[in-house]
Amino acid sequence: MLKNDLRLRAATTRPYFPELDGVRAIAALMVMVFHFGQDWYSSKLLVFGQTGVDLFFVLSGFLITTILLRSRQGDWHEIRNFYIRRTLRIFPLYYGYLLGVCLLGGTVSLCYWGYLQNLAAAFGGPLHLAAPSGPAHFWSLGVEEQFYLVWPFLILFWPRRWLAHAMWGMVVFSILLRVALIGSSVDTFRFTLTRLDGLGAGGLLAYYYFRGVLGRFKPLLMALAPLALLSLVVEKMASHGTGVAWVEVMKYTSATVLYVALIGLLVTTEDSWMHRILRTKPMRGIGGVSYGMYVYHPAIFMALPGYLGGLPILAKAAICFAVVYLVALASFYGFERPFVGLKARLASEKPFRAVTA
Repeated sequence: MLKNDLRLRAATTRPYFPELDGVRAIAALMVMVFHFGQDWYSSKLLVFGQTGVDLFFVLSGFLITTILLRSRQGDWHEIRNFYIRRTLRIFPLYYGYLLGVCLLGGTVSLCYWGYLQNLAAAFGGPLHLAAPSGPAHFWSLGVEEQFYLVWPFLILFWPRRWLAHAMWGMVVFSILLRVALIGSSVDTFRFTLTRLDGLGAGGLLAYYYFRGVLGRFKPLLMALAPLALLSLVVEKMASHGTGVAWVEVMKYTSATVLYVALIGLLVTTEDSWMHRILRTKPMRGIGGVSYGMYVYHPAIFMALPGYLGGLPILAKAAICFAVVYLVALASFYGFERPFVGLKARLASEKPFRAVTA
C-alpha cells in the first residue's frame, strides 16, 4: 500500500523548489557573517550565524531524501546514479582545495582525505590527539559525506512501512546522545552521530511531503517556528561564552526545529512574500555557488582584510563578501562545471529536475 502511495505521490509533488536555492544562499551567508564578525567584535546575536550549518543540514536532508524517494520509484541503478552525481558535485572542489593547500605549503592531515576530519576533531580530546591540520570548516562536509554513505541504503532497503519510524528513531537518538555526552570530552558539535537530527529531520520533511501529508501539519509548523526561534534566542544568549553545557547541546535541537518549520512552510506553500524574495536572481545566484563560497571564505577572510587598511568594518565586510562570491563564481564555471556536466553522461537523468544539496 505504501509503495503504491509513494508512486502516486511522485507524480504530484513539485519536481523543483527554486526558493530553496535562496535558502541555501541564506545558510551560506549566515556562516560567513559568523566567521567574519567573530574576528572583529563580540556579539551574542552574531552567534546566530553559526546555525547556518544547521540550516544546511536540514536542507541537505530534505533535498537528498527527495531525490532518493524519487529514485525509489525507478530502477536500482538510481542509487548508483546518486553516488555518481554526489561524487562529481562534491569531490572535485573538495580535493582540489586540499591539493591547493598542500601546494601552497600548508599541511593537511590524513583524515581529511577520507572525510574523517570531524571524527578526528570530535575525539581528539578523549584520545589525547593533536587537532587535525587542515581547513577546520570542512568538518561539516565530513558529517554530510558520512551521512550519504548510509542514508541511500536506509531509504532503499528499510521496510517501507517502518521508514518514518527509522527516521524518527535516528533524530531522537541523536538528541539523546548529545544529552548523554554532556560533561564528556567528546566534541558533540562535530561528532556525526550527535548531528544527525538535522539531516534526519530534513529527511522526515521529504518523506511526509512525498506522501502528500505535509500540508496537514502547516498549523503545527506555523506554531513551531516562533516558539523554536524564541527558544533559540534564549539558549544562544544564555550559552554564549558561559560554557553552560546543556544549553549548548539543546540549541542544536531548537535550530533544527526552527529550520524544519521554515522549510516545511516553504514547500507546502506555492507563493508568498518569502518565496518571491528567495526566488530572486541574486538569491538563487548566491545559492548556486554556495558550496564554493563555503569552501573558500575562511581563506579569503584571513588573507584579504589585512590589505584593506583602516576601512570601516562594514566596508571590509562588503568587499570580502563580494570577493568570496566572485571567487566561487569563477571556480564554478572554470573548474567545477565540467565535472557537473559529466553527470548527464555517467548517470542517466530522470525527467524531473532535482536541486542537489
